[in-house]
Amino acid sequence: MTQQMRLRNADLEAGFTLIQLVSALSIIVIVTVIAYESYYNALPALRANTAMQLLVAALRQAREVSVDQRRTVQVTFQGTAELVGVIQGINGAANTTIYDYFLPEGFVYVVFSSIGDTPDGFGNSAAVTYNCPANSLPCTIYFQSDGSVLDGGQGSSNGSIFIGLTGQKNTARAVTILSATGKIKGWHYTGSGWN
Repeated sequence: MTQQMRLRNADLEAGFTLIQLVSALSIIVIVTVIAYESYYNALPALRANTAMQLLVAALRQAREVSVDQRRTVQVTFQGTAELVGVIQGINGAANTTIYDYFLPEGFVYVVFSSIGDTPDGFGNSAAVTYNCPANSLPCTIYFQSDGSVLDGGQGSSNGSIFIGLTGQKNTARAVTILSATGKIKGWHYTGSGWN
């Protein structure tokens, strides 16, 4: 082969064809669309986990403050998504608000009718089940100085708080509190049960 023919063949073999470029770009677009849809579908569940973890953290903070300061901390679930923690004053002293917390945007106290109770079995007759008047909000619980919890009627009963995005069962989350010890546990609904 002559030098000129070798250069011509090298020019023809260099680079990519249009078909190869279009094929590569098509694969990239398909993978990107699949990744975006997976992320978009998983986003509400991820936000629900965050909402549950923030609720658990707020309740644990109230319990820890009650034990550390040897004072009763009142936690009130009110409205559709508000949680207020207050340290009760001693001997007529003023109460001290430790937080006025709202669930993340869109999340509310809600019970999904087709989803059963958590494995703890503390009840799911209302979004907040703590011997609340007429099973409605506002509902108040009291963390005692020993870490235990009293319900709205000042009795000792275990309870559950259910949260989620209205109409989206995959966002169902629950927090249960064992009255005798104040143990707080978070639950998420997997589609077939609580985990």
